[in-house]
Parts: sequence; structure tokens; C-alpha cells
Amino acid sequence: MKRILAGPHPVTEALRVAPGSIEAVCVTETLRPSSVRRIEELARRVRVSVECLPKSALDQMSGKHHHQGVVAITGSYPYLDLAGLIEASQKDISPLIVALDQVQDPQNLGAILRSAYVFGASGLVLPKDRSAGVTAAAVRASAGASELIRVARVTNLVRSLDTLRDHGFMIYGAAPAEYTSVQSIDWRDKCVLVLGNEGRGLRRLTAEHCDKRFEIPMMRDFDSLNVSAAAAIALYEAACQRSAHAHATHR
Repeated sequence: MKRILAGPHPVTEALRVAPGSIEAVCVTETLRPSSVRRIEELARRVRVSVECLPKSALDQMSGKHHHQGVVAITGSYPYLDLAGLIEASQKDISPLIVALDQVQDPQNLGAILRSAYVFGASGLVLPKDRSAGVTAAAVRASAGASELIRVARVTNLVRSLDTLRDHGFMIYGAAPAEYTSVQSIDWRDKCVLVLGNEGRGLRRLTAEHCDKRFEIPMMRDFDSLNVSAAAAIALYEAACQRSAHAHATHR
């Protein structure tokens, strides 16, 4: 199944990281901004063909997504299996993996991919069923981070959490109304951050397979945070702890 990347950021990152996966870059025939011209030059340097098409053609290819004059036609997203993600993450010092329990909005997935990459996560785990995949919408929402971070797709999330635990990972689940705050979790070692569905949160069985559950304290009484906001806060806390620990150990 072909995948369409729309917009300068996703297309640039794909050309930079995995040019072999791109079949062609398509740009508008006229009124190409400087950012699009730079993408044309990059594509030609990595020997990816560039096609000039009417804006209406790019509109049709990209659907509802604002392409800003450039799209790329590429193959299916290169998901890893869980074993591949675990093996790749071993190259990182104290890897942190994000696992999503049926997050279904591609905009949320894209935002989480972006935060995970920016704050140093080793990769993501997504269920194959009832979960958003790395589609064009998610790629665009990630601003190209989807092309830079490893993503594994698994059949059974609970079994995958058990496998990660067997490989030395601690499993931490985000759940409202818990008495342990995100700051109280020790994020410095190998761990998995588990985040639940936009409406239901963590499923019961998923929550039971976490070593600890935590909440993000809020100053005002409200239902809960958006899952992508919760992910960003937890990942930022993890990054702060890891940075402080690294500075302390190198003094």
C-alpha cells in the first residue's frame, strides 16, 4: 500500500533518512517557494525523481492535508516487530519505549511520535488492531519525526509488555486517580511508558500488567489531559531525570 507524505518537513526528513523508500517527489508546476526548491535539489542529489504537477493533482494526492507545494510517494511504513525494536533499543543507554494502548486519533499519534523523538525515546509500540497507524495524517502531525524514530506493530500489547519486562524493562502506565505522581517514578533506567485510549484510558488488563501506575497532577479539577499532552509531560519528566543523572555521574 502506497503512503503519501505531504508538506516540506515530512518529505525532507524522509529524503534525508530513507531516500530509498521514496518512489517520487511531486511539486507544483508554478509558484514553488524556496523550501520546495531546496527539496527538489535534495531529491535529485539522492537520485529520487522529481515530477512537476498541477496544484490540483497535489491536492487530490494529499487529500485533506495541506501539502505546501510538495508531496512524496513512498511505500508502506517500515514497521519493526517487537524483537527488532528491542534489539535496536539495546544500542541506547537506558532505553525508554512508549507503548500506546489503542490510541486511535492519527493527530494524537503524530504528536506523540514528535514528543517521543524530541525527548529521546528509543521507539514506540502500537497494537495492530483498534489503533492509529503511521498514515499520512500521523506523519504530518509528527512534523517528520515518524521518519526518525522506530515503531513496532504488535498483535497483543499485554504479551508485548511481558516480553519487554523479561528484557529488563520496568512498565509504567499513565492512569488518572492514581496516588503516585509522574515525578515520583524513577525514569532513569530501562522503562516503558504506557498510555491509553483517548476516551477509556488504559484497558483493565493493560493496567494490571504495569509494574506501577502514575498520574499527572493538575492544578484544577478536570477530567483528564489529552493523551498527547500527557505523553509530552511524562516524556519531559523522564528526559529531565535522565539529564540530571547523566550530569551527576559525569562530575
